[in-house]
Order: sequence, then structure tokens, then C-alpha cells
Amino acid sequence: MTKKYKISAKDVDTRILAIYALDQLIDYIRTIDPDLKPDEATLLAAIALHSLPELFNDDPLLVNRFREAAAEIKRKKRNPNKDNS
Repeated sequence: MTKKYKISAKDVDTRILAIYALDQLIDYIRTIDPDLKPDEATLLAAIALHSLPELFNDDPLLVNRFREAAAEIKRKKRNPNKDNS
């Protein structure tokens, strides 16, 4: 039996954004090696995503940047009408 759950419109929007970003990564990989077929570039993108935790562990500055970005997202959520500039 599969578990059914509701996905909010906001979740759908953020997933679409993630898919768009993945598509951009695949396009970028194909600029590195234009002879790659789309499925090959997609496989390399999957490998890159799978490798991200190790990259984060090796680069504390990158982790801090993500922490700062997460804090900014949460700050905007708490103060949605405040000027974010």
C-alpha cells in the first residue's frame, strides 16, 4: 500500500524550480562536452547531485553559504512584507 499525501501548491512550485535548475545543470554539462547525449548528461548531473554532500563536507565555506541562504529564506518567511533589499 502506498502512502498518499497532499502536496501544496508551494511545494509544486519549488519542485518545478528544482526541475528547471536540474535542466540548466544538464545544459551546462553539455557545454563541457557537446558530444554527450541528453541521457548521458543527465546521468552526469545525477552523479554531481549525489556527490554534493561530500563536496559540502570538504568545503566549510560552502556549508556556511548555504546556512546563510537558509537563514535568509526563513527571515523572508517571517517578514514577508518587509523590504528585502
